[in-house]
Amino acid sequence: MFLDMMFNGNGYESKSLRLISFHAKQKHLIELSKQAIDNRFSNASIDFAKALIEEALSTQVRTMIAPTVLNLFRTVRIKDSTIFGIDASLSELFEGFGKGGGRSSKAAVSIQFEYDLKTGNILDIDLQPAVARDTKDAISKKDDIEKGDLIIRDLGYYSDKMIQHYIKKEAFFISKLYHNVAVRIKSEEDKIDFRNLYDQMTTSGLSRQDMVVYIGKAKREVRLIAELVPESLYQQRVRRRNQENKASGYNTSDEFKARAHFNLYICNIETTDCSIDSILKLYRMRWQIELMFKIWKSILHIDLMPKMKKERFLTTLYLKLLWVFLNWQLISDLRNYLYITTNKLLSPYKCFTTIKEMKEQLYDAIFEDKGNFNEILEKILENLSVGNWAEKRKGRCNFCEIFDLIFCSSIN
Repeated sequence: MFLDMMFNGNGYESKSLRLISFHAKQKHLIELSKQAIDNRFSNASIDFAKALIEEALSTQVRTMIAPTVLNLFRTVRIKDSTIFGIDASLSELFEGFGKGGGRSSKAAVSIQFEYDLKTGNILDIDLQPAVARDTKDAISKKDDIEKGDLIIRDLGYYSDKMIQHYIKKEAFFISKLYHNVAVRIKSEEDKIDFRNLYDQMTTSGLSRQDMVVYIGKAKREVRLIAELVPESLYQQRVRRRNQENKASGYNTSDEFKARAHFNLYICNIETTDCSIDSILKLYRMRWQIELMFKIWKSILHIDLMPKMKKERFLTTLYLKLLWVFLNWQLISDLRNYLYITTNKLLSPYKCFTTIKEMKEQLYDAIFEDKGNFNEILEKILENLSVGNWAEKRKGRCNFCEIFDLIFCSSIN
C-alpha cells in the first residue's frame, strides 16, 4: 500500500504529503493526515525502498541480442556518476561544493551508476555526497570486479591502485591515460617525448599509433593507443588550461601542450583480440551513460526534490531510482527484441519520453494484478515501434554504428 501511494499517478515525480493522503483515501479508503503520512517516512521506509532495488537488481534476467558476441568479456561494466543540488538542510547527509545551485550547492547528491553493456543489466546504484571522489568509490567496490570483466570508466575513477587490481583479477580495462602519468617504451628508458611522437605521426600521415608501453612509477605494462585530435580541439584544450593556470598563478607546461595533441587510451586487451577501431568504439560507448543521466533529469525529473526531512528524501529518491530501473529494464528488453526482428535500433531518449506518456498503463502492468500484462506490454511495444528509432547521421560514427559493431559483428 505504501509503495502504491508513492508510485500511483506519476511514478517518478515527488508527491506532496497532501497528494499521498488523498490517494490513500481515494484508493484504499484510509483516512491519513499529512502528519501521519510523514511519520511513515523513517529508517524502516528507507530500508524498504533499498530492499526493493536490491531485489530488482538480483532478479534481472541476463538477455543479450547475440550471446556469442564479445565472448572475450564476461561483462562490459560501464560506470559514471551524476550530481545534482538539493536543499541545504540535507548538507550533513550529502555535502555539496559550495553555496550556489546545482553542483556548487551547499548540499548535493552524487548517484553512482553502473551497468553491463552486453545485457543492459544494472550492476550498481549508490547514493553518495557530491564531495565523495569517484576514485574512492572505485576502490571501495573493487571486490565486485571478477575475472573476464571489461571495465570502462572515465578519468575520475583512474588510479594506479585500480589498474593494478584489474590486472591482478585478470579483468580487462579501457581507460584514458591521466595527464601526468609517465610513459616509457621500455621500462628502463626515458619517458616518451610526446612532441616528437606528434611530429613523427604527422610526418608519416598517421592518425593513430598502437604500442606497448610502461606507465607510472611502477612501470606497469599496458597497451597504449595514441589518437591525434583536430587542431581546433588542441587549441581549445590549451586555451582552457591556460585560463585555469592563470587563475592559479601557474604556467602551462610544455608536456601538457605536447600531450594535448592526443587522445591517449590504455588497456590490457591483446591486439589479436581487439583492433584499435574496436577499442575506441567500445570506449565511446561510455558516453551513453551521460545520455541516461540526461534522461533521468530532463524526462524523469529525478533531480527535482523539494525540501523534506532526510528519511522522506532518501525513501523518495530510492523509489525514483526503482522506477528508473523498471523503465530501463523494459526498454532494454524491447530494444533487443526489436533489433532482432527489425534490424533497427530504438533511441533510449525517445523511448523514455514515450513511456512517460504511458506511465499509468505501465503502472497497471507492473503493480496491478489485472491479468492483462501481455496486452499492455504489446501496446507499449506497438507505441515504441512508431517514431522512436535512433537516427544514423551521415559522416558520423554514432550510437547506431557502435551498437552494430558490438552486437552484430565480431569484435576482431
